[in-house]
Amino acid sequence: MNNSNKIIISLLVANLAATVWFGTNTTAVVSSQKPYEKASQHQLPDLINSSVKSEILNTFIKHFNSKNYDALYDMFGPVAKAQIPRKDMDVEFGKLTKYFHSVESGSFSFAEFSGQQGSSTVYVLNYTVNLSEKSDFGEIGTLKITIAIDGNEYQIYGIRLNGET
Repeated sequence: MNNSNKIIISLLVANLAATVWFGTNTTAVVSSQKPYEKASQHQLPDLINSSVKSEILNTFIKHFNSKNYDALYDMFGPVAKAQIPRKDMDVEFGKLTKYFHSVESGSFSFAEFSGQQGSSTVYVLNYTVNLSEKSDFGEIGTLKITIAIDGNEYQIYGIRLNGET
């Protein structure tokens, strides 16, 4: 066997060994994932645990049902408040309460990765909600709350309520 064949065989064996090693050594990859890589796998950070998800839902239901538009607006973070004037949100929240009347109860369904904005990772929290029987759009709906997570803090970017007729 000449030298060029030995080199080719050695490179093939090294390539095979590297492939096997990287294929079985997945723990190093998982532990060094960046937040947006976890987000692409729909893994909410530990910051958004079940009590935070419930608190967000309960706060929305409480203020929505009492038509407390100031408190609903205060749920938004500074970024959302900078983009949406307070008086415009009164109109939008008024429309929601006019057509949906009230939210009786709800539960967290799932989270969706929405994107990366600078150092913030954006998710949409999806809740299944039971609406008032007076609702113009049925008694079941979906509440979507968009949140941005930056480090150990989160802020709400948006709230959307959809009915399912």
